[in-house]
Amino acid sequence: MTLDALLKTAHVLGAMLFVGNVIVTGIWSAVFWRARHSHDFHRAARAIVITDWWFTVGGGTLLTTSGVTLALRRGLPLWGTPWIRLGLVALGVSTLLWLVVLVPAQRTMVRHRGDADDALFVRAYGRWNVWGWVATVPLVYAVWCMVAKPM
Repeated sequence: MTLDALLKTAHVLGAMLFVGNVIVTGIWSAVFWRARHSHDFHRAARAIVITDWWFTVGGGTLLTTSGVTLALRRGLPLWGTPWIRLGLVALGVSTLLWLVVLVPAQRTMVRHRGDADDALFVRAYGRWNVWGWVATVPLVYAVWCMVAKPM
């Protein structure tokens, strides 16, 4: 296996872990939220944080480092290649939303030990849910940029 093939594999695997976890976590948390009166949603909130650190951060790091390395090995300027620039900007927007809105909401959900009907917990989950889907849109756009390579 060549280094480029290994980097491409790492890049696709990183995208699968990163974007896949973001979408799947949003879906299963919504399902679990609906069952919060019969299940401990606080445990689900802790699982959200754990999967974010393992799969979102890990997959995002693998995705970014392998993609940048591939581009540089091929002599593609990161900011001078439109589809790479657009993908990186979209990734940056999503990451900024994650850091500024989603992580604080996750911390509130994990630290607040009240039940799922508590107003603080409900507001934090609502903020995490809405802004999580908003932050997903640029990620899907970034995937499209990598595939379609718009000029």
